[in-house]
Parts: sequence; structure tokens; C-alpha cells
Amino acid sequence: MFKSIKYKNKLKKAFSDCFEPLKSVLGNVPIPMQTDRYITGAILGTCRGYAEAVNTSSKTFASIVDAVFEEVFRQNSIKVQTQTETWLTEADEVFMASYYHAKEKASPEIDLAWLQDYAKTHFDVAFEVHHST
Repeated sequence: MFKSIKYKNKLKKAFSDCFEPLKSVLGNVPIPMQTDRYITGAILGTCRGYAEAVNTSSKTFASIVDAVFEEVFRQNSIKVQTQTETWLTEADEVFMASYYHAKEKASPEIDLAWLQDYAKTHFDVAFEVHHST
């Protein structure tokens, strides 16, 4: 159980740091990242590769994925995970290429510089819209 918490915290921090340059002042990632097959494939592939590298159970893997998606996508986590599962099930070409690339690069050290570079190249920094009435 304690290892599970350690793994979740390590991956949550790695992804949070990875997307930090794109976050809004409230800590949200750009909305278009929620529907980006490459981003979600990379997240899932990294989690899978890390889980295999540290030899975790499928239950621990599922817990890690939930924690990471909640960290990155917050209140939209379930919606993004559902879409991600669809792309995985359908073997979407872009999603699967990203998934396998990330899985191959994954290690217990978790270096996401490549994913941060991709995100910074393909997304603008998020911003919050304030409504006044």
C-alpha cells in the first residue's frame, strides 16, 4: 500500500512539473489537451511503462492512472479517461504511437522532458476566463 502511494505521488509530481509551463494561474492545463490523443496516449503509456518497470499490480496501475489523470485534468478527469479508453480500445493510430513511444521511454526515474517539449510546441499557455455580472 505504501509503495502504491509513493508511486502515485512520484508520477503525479512528474506530470504536474511536466505541464507546469502551460498551466494557468489556477493550475489548469490548456483545455485542448483534454482531447489530444498524443498527450493522453503519452500519459497512459508512461504510467504503464513505469508500472511495469517497478513491477506493480494491475490494481496499483489503475490507481496510478486515476491519480495522474486527476492531477492533470482535475474535474474533467473521468471524461478524459473515458475518451482515452476509447482510443486505446479502438487502437487509434496517433494514440497508440504515442502510447508505445511513452511506454518505451518510461523508467523509474521518469524523465518527461520530451513530453514537455511536445506540449509547449503544440499548446498555448492556459488562461482563466473571469466573468463579471
